[in-house]
Amino acid sequence: MKVTNYSAEPLSRLYSWLPRDLHAEEVVFLPDACPGKSPLPTGVAVRTRQQDWRKFALSDCGCGMLLARSAVRAADLDRAAWDSLYHDLLANKGRMGDLGSGNHFLDALQACDEDALYLLVHTGSRDESKAVEPLVDDAVRFDETFRSVCDWAKANRAEIGRMAAKYFGKLEPVLDLNHNSYEELPDGSVIIRKGAVKLLPGGTAVIPSNLNGAAVLVRAQESIAGALNSMSHGTGRIMSRSEAKEHAERYDYAALRKQVYIPPMISDASIRTEAPFCYRDLDSCLQLIAGLADEVKRFSPIAYLGQI
Repeated sequence: MKVTNYSAEPLSRLYSWLPRDLHAEEVVFLPDACPGKSPLPTGVAVRTRQQDWRKFALSDCGCGMLLARSAVRAADLDRAAWDSLYHDLLANKGRMGDLGSGNHFLDALQACDEDALYLLVHTGSRDESKAVEPLVDDAVRFDETFRSVCDWAKANRAEIGRMAAKYFGKLEPVLDLNHNSYEELPDGSVIIRKGAVKLLPGGTAVIPSNLNGAAVLVRAQESIAGALNSMSHGTGRIMSRSEAKEHAERYDYAALRKQVYIPPMISDASIRTEAPFCYRDLDSCLQLIAGLADEVKRFSPIAYLGQI
């Protein structure tokens, strides 16, 4: 098995995160590699010819990010409108346009090279992805259901964009990339991406960092082919959620709220496992993937919605 490591973790630890019954020809670990509850760790791309590969392509199918440019200036972000969007999303829980919880979010971003407001939507497929779990032994139904769930997740992000457009004008999509997917190749092998986007040379992807940290639009170099045409979907956690709770008591949330507008309805307690100290900073991540992609545009977060 060929292993390529773009993460900051030692190989011995990375190997321990892989399922024992995985028979892979190639594995790529990206900067946001970390263990999780799903069959594969987050931040990984796997190429395999294993007949029962579908059992590894589960968990939050279709989860992805939509980046869009707003019609208003970043300087004109209306906090009352941002609060109203929070209430709209809250009222919409359980229906199309559900932001979800966990590390899913809606960020208002200011581009560093222009006074334009961008919105970054990160949502999963909610409970819809559970529909594929009983189908791992039925290839046809699994594939049909997987595609349907991914379509639902993309439509869900688009609906959140339409809800936001009510307050921030017409949105111009920049990209919408799924980071939990699989790709069947002509040679009979399959690439499974968990917490990793498919990115071809010349293509662009967005990498957010943390609540008050920069996000970046990157363009893939030709060398991305050596990483199974896969790119990190974030900078990655540097501590578990249980560890984060221990640090949260000493964190200055008041200072965070002065840097990034967070509606008062979102409590400090609700974001304690998603606070900035939980994640790697952007520049450290970019150093790890320096040979794979170039920075195109950088953004600063100015408002946040999450844990709704």
